[in-house]
Amino acid sequence: MRLIVFGILAAISSNLAMIAVPAEEVAAGQKWLALVDEQKYEESWNQASSMFRREVTQERWLAALKRFREPLGALVSRTPSRVEFSKFLRGAPDGDYAIIHFTTSFTSRSATERLTLVKEDGRWQMAAYGIY
Repeated sequence: MRLIVFGILAAISSNLAMIAVPAEEVAAGQKWLALVDEQKYEESWNQASSMFRREVTQERWLAALKRFREPLGALVSRTPSRVEFSKFLRGAPDGDYAIIHFTTSFTSRSATERLTLVKEDGRWQMAAYGIY
């Protein structure tokens, strides 16, 4: 099993609230994921949160996606399965976080994607992304 996790997602605090899948956060997450699906890797880094860009260089991000995401192939389907909200993530400043789990099928295999969004400047932006 391959794993890529970037950004500030070392551990999620126990102060999470699980609720029904909210449209705004899922739409923002799917919009960002579409950039990765379309191999617009530089744009995905540019549209990530400032926290992420401080932690992960663009070169490292591009290399990781080419190594771990490209071999999975094209997106077949992606369904949000769970959304958690928190004001706290270990190692990150307090803020508004949404952790979205997707059940995803690619042409080569199925996986779970975990996308952490942070609200910056009134918009949900990617803070961490992992494929499991």
